[in-house]
Amino acid sequence: MSGAAPAGAGATSGGATPGEPADGVAQRPGLAIFALTVAGVAQAADVSLHNTALASAAAEFGMSATQRSIAASAATLALAASILTIGTIGDRFGRRLTLMWCAVALVLGGLVTATAPGFGIYLTGRVITGIGLAGTLALSMALIRTVAPDHIPSAMSLYFTGQVGFTLPLTILGGWLIGSDWRLGYLVVPVVGAVALVLNKLFVPRSKAVHRRKSDPVGLVLVAVALVGIIWGVSDAANGWLTARVLVPVVVGVVALAGFLWWEQHHDEPALPVHLFKDRNLAGALTADVSFNMWQAVMVLQLSLLWQYVYAYSPLDVTLGQLPASLAMVLGAFAAGRLAARGRRPQTLVLLGLTGVALSMYLFVLGGATTPYWVFGVSLVLGGFSRMLTETAAGEFFVEVPPPDLVGATVASKPAIGQASFALGSALSSTLLYGGLGRGLSDRLAELGLTPTQQSTVVGWFSDDSVSAWARDNDLFDQVVAASQDAYVDAYRVTMLVFAVVFTLLLGLAWHFLRRRPA
Repeated sequence: MSGAAPAGAGATSGGATPGEPADGVAQRPGLAIFALTVAGVAQAADVSLHNTALASAAAEFGMSATQRSIAASAATLALAASILTIGTIGDRFGRRLTLMWCAVALVLGGLVTATAPGFGIYLTGRVITGIGLAGTLALSMALIRTVAPDHIPSAMSLYFTGQVGFTLPLTILGGWLIGSDWRLGYLVVPVVGAVALVLNKLFVPRSKAVHRRKSDPVGLVLVAVALVGIIWGVSDAANGWLTARVLVPVVVGVVALAGFLWWEQHHDEPALPVHLFKDRNLAGALTADVSFNMWQAVMVLQLSLLWQYVYAYSPLDVTLGQLPASLAMVLGAFAAGRLAARGRRPQTLVLLGLTGVALSMYLFVLGGATTPYWVFGVSLVLGGFSRMLTETAAGEFFVEVPPPDLVGATVASKPAIGQASFALGSALSSTLLYGGLGRGLSDRLAELGLTPTQQSTVVGWFSDDSVSAWARDNDLFDQVVAASQDAYVDAYRVTMLVFAVVFTLLLGLAWHFLRRRPA
């Protein structure tokens, strides 16, 4: 593989404690991979559980709209701000040791959140949780190179299969607990963290860089500001990009990102040498990471809203309706390992998966007010399978390509890119959809003969859920509802088509990097 360092070269010796596996390759790699999978599953479970519990927590604490927005993104921003730093600390001082401390942070953060008497403590708990998630997610994947240096494709397959497979029951259990008390839902991730702490102590060997690189605080601060600024800004962009709440953090983030790229190319021992991404395999994996994370953001958000607004699905109906995607993701991760075992190149699997991601988005374009569920089901299965096939194969490059001293930092860049791509997909799709809805609804209301003043009144029905008596006494209300549904479906289809084209272009870019070349 072009640019790949010898796998497993990053492990060092240093004397194992009694009852602890020797440094280097794990004595029981199956149990080691299981331990790493448990650590990595915490992030996916936390996202779902937090989104479910937040509404009840906000009601109890009387959160304002601003406070709720901060609470919703606190863990994500903490993860983005700390993930490269934690990956670097893992390389310098020990990846397993750092992962274990981050598992402790999961326990502490969850307990603080669950027992919080008010908003301030609740927010503190979420920040601690975000830092814990950063380390357990990044370093659990980085340690695969240590525990299974000669079987990275199959190990990655088991890792991602377990992640998706474990997340589903944890989400169901957490949802049931939240139904009794929202505080109980925040105790699921601490239990996962405690189990991960014990398992990684028992079965995962020590691993750190042979050469302890110089610290790079300037680079780490710049990348933290860049990620937080960009994610924070675009997360507020659904209601318009030309506002101070969006432009200020995005501009600060972009400037910090440019400064980070310049600094890393001029620092003797940068935290993340950006020249690593000149490797065509790693560049292709980065492109894939952008694509499938944006796909998941658009699919989860816009399909959920379509089903609720047009089909009148309940939140439970939406969850069950998207279940085929989760099940297909399990199969996709498993298939990646089986195909790799049969000699399929990971480059081929990445491109095959990205093709499926783009095709599934074209199928979503067919969605409308009377579309049968099976059409959505096919799209979800194809997209979920392809998304995880791509992530599993692309993940190999993040683990294998970097030199041994930089495995933790390089792998940490993967979820950082993923978080930014997910936020960008959510913001851009919402902007496209609501912009198109506004134009389409205005045109349809005008066709019904409503004056501009009446149109403003009708739009108010949807914003504050109040319908005037004069409308209910005639058939105008039904006509407006039908017109609004038609406008929404048209805006949804245009949004999905735009992103289908975007994913096709990203497929072309990934093919440019990953296509087979003559020897």
